[in-house]
Amino acid sequence: MAKHYVSNDDVSVRMFKSDFLEKFTHVHPAVPHVIFVPLTLYMLFQSIDGEMAATRIGSLFVGGLIFWTFTEYVMHRWVFHVKKEVEDETRELLSKQDIDSPALPVLHGFTQTRYFIEHGVHHDFPNDSRRLVMPPGVSIPLAVLFYYLFVWVLGSVDTPAAFAGFIVGYLFYDTTHYAVHHFRLKSKIGLYLKKHHFRHHYGDNGKDFGVSSPFWDIVFGTKGRKEPKPGV
Repeated sequence: MAKHYVSNDDVSVRMFKSDFLEKFTHVHPAVPHVIFVPLTLYMLFQSIDGEMAATRIGSLFVGGLIFWTFTEYVMHRWVFHVKKEVEDETRELLSKQDIDSPALPVLHGFTQTRYFIEHGVHHDFPNDSRRLVMPPGVSIPLAVLFYYLFVWVLGSVDTPAAFAGFIVGYLFYDTTHYAVHHFRLKSKIGLYLKKHHFRHHYGDNGKDFGVSSPFWDIVFGTKGRKEPKPGV
């Protein structure tokens, strides 16, 4: 049976010709928290300072958190992944190349290259500890975009509390993603999320798109059933 990855070790492959850009693809797992925990606290302070009722703050916060889980599912399923044939060909090409080479991988066409940079590099090297959380060069512009989306939909008064929940959801996602790949999880929830995510990696990457929650996989019928098998 064909493997669903190129290397299951904690190894990296070069993504960009520029050393400057390449450096920003390697991210310590604490970086998202350093950037976004202060932002979350500031958003919550703005809500409280505006004398909004605690129940309204809580409702908006939970709503933002739920909206993150939906955003996570949508982006993972319909943005990060492409046709299975493209993903398989990308993996096959990488398998034939020297991953220790300082040269860029040889890929075919825009779609294959985009997939590799956005998500394929993680599927083909799933335990690369330096590429398990979102780089700030991606997360910060996305945060700005979603903030103004919140303002447009909710208005400036309700946005801070909802956006705080959205950011907390994102931080839980990044933390969970790192943990399931590199921590020995013992809690029932941790083990469940690990099995759920590993089914996506080592079983069928057309299922189990939720990382921090299986909720939308259940809603959209993409929840897998088979046990993950990291050895295949």
